[in-house]
Amino acid sequence: MHNPEILRQAQDDNKEPFCHSEEQRDEESWVTQRSPYQGEDSSPLIRGARGVKPFTHTICGLIILLGLLIFVSGCGEPPIHRRSQFLMGTLVEISVFEKNKDTAELAIQSAFNEIQRMEGLMSTRIPGSEISKINQSAGLEPVSVSPEVLAVISRALYWAEQTNGALDISLEPVQELWDFDGEHTSLPDKKILEQKLSKVDYKKIRLENQTVFLTEKGMGLHLGAIAKGYAVDRAINILLESNIHHALINAGGDLKTLGLRPDQTAWKIGLQHPRKPEAILAGFSLSGKAVATSGDYQKYFDHEGTRYHHILNPKTGYPVTGVMSATVVAETVMDADALSTALFVMGAKEGMAFIASLKGIEGLLVDQDKTPYLSQGMESLAGFSLEGFKENFSH
Repeated sequence: MHNPEILRQAQDDNKEPFCHSEEQRDEESWVTQRSPYQGEDSSPLIRGARGVKPFTHTICGLIILLGLLIFVSGCGEPPIHRRSQFLMGTLVEISVFEKNKDTAELAIQSAFNEIQRMEGLMSTRIPGSEISKINQSAGLEPVSVSPEVLAVISRALYWAEQTNGALDISLEPVQELWDFDGEHTSLPDKKILEQKLSKVDYKKIRLENQTVFLTEKGMGLHLGAIAKGYAVDRAINILLESNIHHALINAGGDLKTLGLRPDQTAWKIGLQHPRKPEAILAGFSLSGKAVATSGDYQKYFDHEGTRYHHILNPKTGYPVTGVMSATVVAETVMDADALSTALFVMGAKEGMAFIASLKGIEGLLVDQDKTPYLSQGMESLAGFSLEGFKENFSH
């Protein structure tokens, strides 16, 4: 069932009449729901698992529940061309406003091709990827890498330094002990986890002359907290190069807009409630910016009454406690992606103080006590609202 409050808000915000065309209904609007079952990284996998409902349709007003809700009106605007594809462990959706159908379809396909290329370079699940080769050569020899992989690792190491290791891409040895994707819900052996944890240290990653070297055997890289964001940034650039001026890419909650909507208004974004998939936590308008959300509801299992989610503390090897969700708004999806994870790990006090120290970066965190923490600039975003926060958490 659709949440009528969400649908009403979308209608009121857009202030445009409902469409009555069956073609418009089918082609321009639907509702998708987010599953807690995940793919490789921190992204949701839309599938029939754990009680996830199938795709359903609404009328005129796109609402995508993938960590972010996006309100897009389809009435009286250029045709919207939309395609979805499963890449990098999540459902990636590209929406383009463009009069010429061939131009739109070619641009969308080129953008998907670029995301797939990034996956081929950076996935730990592809044996021949550059990241897999780096991991296989840990403690043995440096590995030559592409400019793209070097750029992502370099940026990850920058944020690792800035966050004192809250973001650490060398977490792979511990990450592989946790089975968040399957049905095996037992906890890792403590002794084995401690042994693997000794291999986690971003300071032991060496970059030199277009090569990457992990200085100890048993080390491993996992770019799940940053690679998808980088891929979305590159896909947006592909759309721009293809003469697309109004578009939005949503990769499981890692989102970026291109330009304004055709009516010259900003895109309306809603943050998914961490405990009610169909409810809105907060809303705001966005243009040309990037958003990413990390949450304990994205990929997790319950064991003896405790929720164990996929966002691990690099210092302990166990899931972070005390936080439900962390959202970051930044210029690039790569930075928003990395910083939403770091903010989640750092927690409310340290994390929000860190966000406040960064120029052009805004954040919103919700802790386990259901208390929201916002950066000053977050509240200043156009159309920002927390009206539904107390209501949705009170039931």
